Amino acid sequence: MPTPPSDANSNSETDLRDQHSNTPSEHDEDDFDDEPTNPVSRFIDDYFDKTRQFSRNANLYVIHVIGMDMIHGSFNVLLNLYLLAVGYDIAFIGTRLMVGFIARAATALPAGLISDRIGRKASFILGDGIGAIIGLIVINSSSETMLLVTPIFASFFGNMHHTAEPAFMAENSKPSERVHLFAVAGSFRTFSAMMGALIAGTVPALFADELGIVTAYRYAVYGGLGLWFLSLIPALMLRSHEAEERPELEFKADPKAQRVSLIGKFRPGELFSGITHWRRIFYFVLTSAFISAGFAAIAPMFNVVFHSEHGHIHASEGQVGIVFASAEMTLAVATIFVPLLAARMLKVDAIVLTRLLSIPFVLAMALLPFLFNEGMLLLVLSGAVYVGRVGIFRLTSPLDNAFNMGVLDAKERATNTGLEMAVGGAVSAIAIYFGSRMLDNGDFTTPFFIMASGIAISSIIYWKVFRPLEISESKLPIPEPDSDQDQDPQPALAD
Repeated sequence: MPTPPSDANSNSETDLRDQHSNTPSEHDEDDFDDEPTNPVSRFIDDYFDKTRQFSRNANLYVIHVIGMDMIHGSFNVLLNLYLLAVGYDIAFIGTRLMVGFIARAATALPAGLISDRIGRKASFILGDGIGAIIGLIVINSSSETMLLVTPIFASFFGNMHHTAEPAFMAENSKPSERVHLFAVAGSFRTFSAMMGALIAGTVPALFADELGIVTAYRYAVYGGLGLWFLSLIPALMLRSHEAEERPELEFKADPKAQRVSLIGKFRPGELFSGITHWRRIFYFVLTSAFISAGFAAIAPMFNVVFHSEHGHIHASEGQVGIVFASAEMTLAVATIFVPLLAARMLKVDAIVLTRLLSIPFVLAMALLPFLFNEGMLLLVLSGAVYVGRVGIFRLTSPLDNAFNMGVLDAKERATNTGLEMAVGGAVSAIAIYFGSRMLDNGDFTTPFFIMASGIAISSIIYWKVFRPLEISESKLPIPEPDSDQDQDPQPALAD
């Protein structure tokens, strides 16, 4: 089973280093003088050394996400505003999001299982290619039926990509470079989302008077969709046979799988045949569900919070774009330094710490309107806390992905992601229904408290369950172990 970077051989390596340091030679002293002594220099040298070890597939994937996430940045700013502009209310936006979350829940697991069997390259091409076509249909439609049907198809093909993504990066990297790959890919994708948000904020402002606001929204999205199509080029250049691990071949090589018919493969016993770490997956799904429920209550409608006339801030499209772009830029820069954070503390500790630190920013967005009413000061402060919340909470997403993929086997990674998305989609559908109704009735406060509660509960469970697992996987001493614990590992982490 692949594991995160560990100190498994630390004792023997330390003995060798100590022996070597006790009998230094002139050559050794010269080598030591050449090594950078500044911690920052050592970090930079190590960072570039790890990135130079990326495989061809990993480098192509990093290029792929640049084009892919441009449209995500544009859609995050404009799609809900487009729906408001063509005459729909907040309740309809909430209903559409609810349909998407239900479809996400229903299709996530099949998408993950299909990804494990057809391979990551095919999942990227199908997910992104058809997803871009659906995006083009949505931004040119004002039909209520079309707008409510498209999220169903978008969810399935989006799930094909998203369930394959973390598994692909794990399978195309070694444990020692995995955190760096997740960090570099995360940084590039957030830079790309920042550019998409800037385009979404500036193009409507420049052309709204001449073209009309609805047409201006569409033109802003076209640019992102074009880059999404272009992002398929590096995806087509991926070489599946060069991956470190190939779960689709493991399924094909399984004699039991060869005897099962196509229809039989969709029976529960066959669908979950690749899973060996049920308890780990259970807690991954549970903690993800609390996060999903909290976020769905308000996060999909942050642009509405900033822009809606029923709210307090009343930001323009350009101002919303600047706020969203600033958040993505802050996150992109911060994500580059995630490996430094991982080198200083346990991944689980870093993940939980940053999530808990984001809670004050979430609560500030709920309370600021009561302190400053309306006006530019409220916009600036709300924008600042939004940027802070995004930067702090999502900072350790690469660590989260690297840890999750590192403690699961290749055949169960995409299935785990699919389960997380399925359960998360189900609870998100409920949360967005009630959250959107609160916003539609003028309550722009309660959803933020729901979001903060979801983060807190998830973080506590995550820390209690996965910290001992990471210590065990890393071969580090567990603080103050009991004699019973030495002989009997925690049952929740045993499989």
